Amino acid sequence: MIIFLLVLNSCNSDKISKAELDAFSDIEIQFWTGDERIVFHSMDILKRGGNIRAIKKSPHYYYGSGMDSTWTIEIVKSDLRLITEFVNRARTIKDTCLFNSSSIDYYNIKTNGEEIKIVGNCDWKGIDYDSLEHKIFEDKFIELKRKREIVADSLANSFLGVWDVSGWENGVLKNRNILLTRTTASEPKIEGRFRWTFDGIKASEFKKKLDIDEGSTLIEIGASTYKVLHVENNKIALRYLW
Repeated sequence: MIIFLLVLNSCNSDKISKAELDAFSDIEIQFWTGDERIVFHSMDILKRGGNIRAIKKSPHYYYGSGMDSTWTIEIVKSDLRLITEFVNRARTIKDTCLFNSSSIDYYNIKTNGEEIKIVGNCDWKGIDYDSLEHKIFEDKFIELKRKREIVADSLANSFLGVWDVSGWENGVLKNRNILLTRTTASEPKIEGRFRWTFDGIKASEFKKKLDIDEGSTLIEIGASTYKVLHVENNKIALRYLW
C-alpha cells in the first residue's frame, strides 16, 4: 500500500497543473542547421483539451528503408519546465550570435503573438533545440535506436556466408550494379570474379560501418561503399557508389 502511494504521488508530482495549463500558449519551433547540407527541424507544442502535446513534424528519421514520420507525445511538468527554459533562453539570446563555425544555426520561434528569430552559433547553456528534442522525445529515440539495431543485425546476418561477385570482372567494375550469389567454399571459383566471404567477425565489423539513417542503406566493403538494393536468401544486389 505504501509503495502504491509513493508511485501515485510520483506520477502526480509530474502532472501539469490546471494553472500551468491555463497559462500555457501554443509554441511553434523551427530550426535549421548545417553548412553544405541544411537539416530542417520542426516541433509544435500545443494545448489540446486537458493536456499539452509535443509534435515532432520534421525531420523524418530513418532505419534502413523504414521511416518514422510525425511523433506525438503528451508532455509532463518536467518537459514543460524545460520548454519554458528554452523559450526564455531564446528571448535572452535574440537576433544574431557570432558565426564561429561553418555550420550555422537558424531559429524561428512563435508563441502568444511573439516571434523570436535567431541566427548564428549561440551559447544555449545546454538547452538548445537538439537537447530539447532528445529530452522530450527520449522514448521515441530509444525506440528508433532499437529499430536501427534490428535492421543492422538483420542485414549483417544476411551477408554471412560465401558469395560469388558479379559486376567486378578481373578487378574492373563493369557497371555500378553488383550481384552477390551465395555459394560455398568448396565450389570452384569463377575465373575473373571476386569471391567474398563474410564470417561472424567480418559481419560484426561492417555492421559498425553501416549507414542506415538517411533513407537508404549504405555499406562499406573493403575500400568501397555500396548501396544495398535488394536482399534475398541467396542473392544480394548492390550498387557501387564510390
